[in-house]
Order: sequence, then structure tokens, then C-alpha cells
Amino acid sequence: MLAALLCYAALLAYGSLYPFAHWHAPELPAMAFLLIWPAHLDKADVLQNVLVYAPFGLLAALWLAGTMRATRAALLATLMGSGLSLAMECLQQFNPARVASPVDIAMNALGSGLGALLAGTMLRHTLSGALTLAWRDRWFRQGALANTGLVIVCLWLLSQTSPLVPTLDVSHLRRALSGLWHALHDPQLIVMAQLLTYACLFTSMSAMVLLLARPGKPALALFALTLLSLLAAKALIVGRVLSLEACAGACIALLASLLLRHLPLRILPWLGMLTIVLGFTVAELAPGAPWMVATFNWTLFAGQMHSVAGLSNILELLWLFMALAWFLRIARPNGGARRTAFAGAVLTAVAVFALEWQQQWHGRYGDITQVMLCVAGWIIPWCVPASDRPIDPPI
Repeated sequence: MLAALLCYAALLAYGSLYPFAHWHAPELPAMAFLLIWPAHLDKADVLQNVLVYAPFGLLAALWLAGTMRATRAALLATLMGSGLSLAMECLQQFNPARVASPVDIAMNALGSGLGALLAGTMLRHTLSGALTLAWRDRWFRQGALANTGLVIVCLWLLSQTSPLVPTLDVSHLRRALSGLWHALHDPQLIVMAQLLTYACLFTSMSAMVLLLARPGKPALALFALTLLSLLAAKALIVGRVLSLEACAGACIALLASLLLRHLPLRILPWLGMLTIVLGFTVAELAPGAPWMVATFNWTLFAGQMHSVAGLSNILELLWLFMALAWFLRIARPNGGARRTAFAGAVLTAVAVFALEWQQQWHGRYGDITQVMLCVAGWIIPWCVPASDRPIDPPI
């Protein structure tokens, strides 16, 4: 947990201080920015500051909970996040490309606090954790790999519903549903690459839920309810839209899951890997603006640091390749983990780089960050210790 916390803190520092050139002394007196309230607050920027520090608070609280009470760990994790944010904002005074603001510190502290509170739901000795984990134990299999699978499901849901801000504004609902309405009246507007991507990735998640659910539990009904809730959220979340491609992909996945539940469990991991590879490849090869020739971006996180959509992009790639590695660990529980993890990381890096590189001639921007995120997602499940029992005896 400490290693994950330190890695995430390093990423926060990188994002806070980028770019690193042309630093000089601030025009205002040092720390004067703490007394200056911005004339205008960008809602997206405020939300992003909350979201990016929530994982830090979560990881810090889980790490500290091993040596102290949960309430003290949550408070200290919030203070750690606030201190890190204050340090980053102080350094931003010397970076003319960044704007230090007390609002950023406040929102980062709020995000750290929310993440620390969320950690309480993962600890059995807290009331919220006891209730949450009792429900988890009733529905899902035990073990570290099963927990990793549940984390992947949560990341998938977050990637599809961030920034997690619902609205019932009529004008937003019209915009969110307009694409679905027009596509129903003009099928030529349907983007088949998106439809196939949704169908493949939703199907892979149905295979994961079927593997995670305890025997005798209505796993298919649970997946169907989750998928329908996800589609409804796309129409209600700020910045999201409900497309016909997503609805059709969900229908295909639900039909596929009816078949998957009758197959031997040992086959499901391989089908999960196949659908992930197919869906990702289709998404990568989908054309962009045909008249544009783009350059390849070699700067890490250059396209993800300035918008909430960038955070969604990070989550999408992480869960995707975490799921790919997770399926392989379930399919081959006794295989050479180190050799497989290393070979898979190399293959992932080469394959994703090739797909990103070719995008320059198809109206899209290739990005080295995509490659690094996919490799990181692949590696994470291999760092999880194997359970005493596999998820299912036949696997």
C-alpha cells in the first residue's frame, strides 16, 4: 500500500509542476496567493481538483489504518493530502505556466477527506466497512484475486460515469439524449466501431461478474441491473451522453451473457481476454478526422492533466488492461507469474505503441501516455498475491 501511495504522490507532483521549464521568482510576495480569491471559478477545474486527490486520501488512509484507529487514519490522511497540495501550490508560484490558488488547496483537501472516508468502507472494524464487506461476502467469492476483480469493476464504472455529478437540468437531458434520438431516426449516423467496442467491453465485464459471483447468486441479474444503471447514469451525469451505440452494445452484451452463464467457468477468462483485445483494437483503429495528420505526443499525461475527460481516459485504460491481466491469472493460476507478467508487459507495450503510432495517419493523436497506462494496468494484477483458493476449482 505504501508503494502505491508513493507512486500516486509522485504522479500528483508531476501533474502539479508540469511543465518544468522557465521557472523564476514570483511577481507577488511569497505565499501571497493564499489571500487572493479567484474572480472566476471553473466548475470543471474545481471538480478535477477534488477527484484527483481522492485516491491519495484513500490510499493514505488504508496504509495508516494498519497502525492506528480508522478515524485517526482518516484525519491524518486528509492532513497529508492537504499538506501535499499546499507544497505543490507553493512551488507553482515559481512556475509561470501554473496558477497557485487557495481554492485548489481547499478542493484537494476535500478530495483527500472524501477518499479517506471511502477507505472506511474497506475496513472490517468500522461500521461502514462491516456493512459493506458483509454484503460483499454474501455476493462474491473470497480472496485477493476476487478483490482485485471487484476493484476492476469499480474502475470500469467510474470510467463510464465520471465526473459523477448528476443533473436533472432539462437542457442537459436534451443534449444527452439528442444523439440517441437522431440515430434512431437515421441509422446512417450509427458509428459501428463504437457499437462493436461497447459490445465487446460490456461482454468482457459480464464474464468477470459471472466469475466473481458466488455459486447460487443471480450473477446475470446483478450484471443486468448494473448495466442498466450505468446507461441511465450516462443520461444524467454532466458531460456524458447516452448514445445508441452504448444501448445496442449493452443489448448485445446481455444476450451474450445468457450464453456465457451456460459455459464452463474455465472458458470465461479466455472469452473475457478475447473480447477485451477485440474491443480495444477496434477502438484504436477507428478513424478520426481524415483530413488531419497529427503528431505523436511524447510528453507523459500532457493530454490528461487539464480536463475531467483526461481522468476518464486514464481510468478506461487502467481497468481495461487490469482486466486483461486478471483474466489470465484466473485462467492460469499455476503458471509462471513473473515470466508471464514480464512477457505480457513487453507485448502490451509493443502492441499498444504500434496502434498509437498508426493513428497519426488516421486523424488521431498517438500518445505515449496511452502506452504507459496500458502497461501499468497490465502489471498491477500481477502484484496481487495469489489466494489460498482459486476463484473456482475448475480454473
